[in-house]
Amino acid sequence: MVTAPQPVQLTEMRDTLRRRWRVVAAAAGVGLLLGAAVSLAVPSRYEATSTVSVNPISADPVGSSIDSARSISMPTEAGIVTSAEVAQAAAKALKPRYAISAKDISDAIDVQSPDDSLILSIRFTGDSAGQAAAAADAVAEAYLLTRRDDAAAEVERLRTAAQEQLAAVQASADLPENAGVLRQRAFGVQADALGNKLAELGNIDPTPGRIVGSAQPPNDSSTPGAVTLGLAGLLLGLLAGIPFALLKKDQQSSEIGGADGLQSLGEQIVLDGTKDINRADTWDIAAFMLKIPADLGIEDPFLIMVDAEDDPGRALTPGQELVDALSRRGRSARFVDAGAINEGKISRGWPTEKKRVSWAGEIVIIDTTRLSSDANKVALATRSDSVVLARSTTDDAEALNRLTGLLKSKGVDIALTALFPERSELVTLHR
Repeated sequence: MVTAPQPVQLTEMRDTLRRRWRVVAAAAGVGLLLGAAVSLAVPSRYEATSTVSVNPISADPVGSSIDSARSISMPTEAGIVTSAEVAQAAAKALKPRYAISAKDISDAIDVQSPDDSLILSIRFTGDSAGQAAAAADAVAEAYLLTRRDDAAAEVERLRTAAQEQLAAVQASADLPENAGVLRQRAFGVQADALGNKLAELGNIDPTPGRIVGSAQPPNDSSTPGAVTLGLAGLLLGLLAGIPFALLKKDQQSSEIGGADGLQSLGEQIVLDGTKDINRADTWDIAAFMLKIPADLGIEDPFLIMVDAEDDPGRALTPGQELVDALSRRGRSARFVDAGAINEGKISRGWPTEKKRVSWAGEIVIIDTTRLSSDANKVALATRSDSVVLARSTTDDAEALNRLTGLLKSKGVDIALTALFPERSELVTLHR
């Protein structure tokens, strides 16, 4: 019968971490060093922002009926800021102080525009505080220069077209066939309109906007510093070290190894039978060491709980071996396999008073080796007069530590722990 795994107790986790604090400390230290190393390897980056107020310029500058607030698309203006033309102009302006390519400038720009506003926030991320501020302003100025040149070119195109149209009207008016009064009046109306258009074009200001907030060199970098990354590495080291420490299996936690291993688990009386050729000899000494009353009387039984790690290859259970050892000393004992008892009955209070009365005057060995629940083992221990543990040098020390901790939490004293050779030797001895 395979024993079901028991849930880990919080006290066990605390004790494990206390024993293996060096593992946790080492992991935290490695994380701290890695965080500091990353801070040195990752270059510092700085952010600066230049703010531009945009003046709307419509496609038809003469159209005075167009609402100026609706004559410009801010997403389009943001696209112009990040265009290759603006990046090249900014790189040229920065060249005397900072050698930055147009592509690097395009990659380092981020443009935001608040809703329902004509404001562009141009943020530049650079290698130094001075470079970030200078580049943000250079991009803003390059954007304004590009937009001003485009607006001036558009006004010049419209002026040239109007002048050509006016010249054509005047030429037509001078032709003899157009000397009539009605024709001359029509030509005059066209000439006046074109003259007004030229006058309005001459009064247009092609300025697309202005910088309302120059970029200021930032005091701190936008990338995490050595302290921040070091603390982050320390935290990650702790998060990795704690589970590793809880799951790590060392020699002492994976097997008992010897009498010293049991003593380190807090056992007070250990019978070391690892050198005994015959396992029965060890049990004979155990039966002698147990403090069993010579006269049991007729009212109550004397209950001894025996627990061991299950070994399917062994013919006799540890409880039966103790019964045989008591028999060799002239004491009769009753063997009870707790694994054959319904665990629900044990948790509800078995052995009942009626059962104890039926055992009155007897030595009763209750073997919990094949009992799957540690809680039920502890319950039986609290109802027994003596507790005996049988372990081999290859048994799981963690499981034993958990069980002994539960027993101590209920005030149960372990009368004796008998230590036997590893199971491969037992197979050899039984052949």
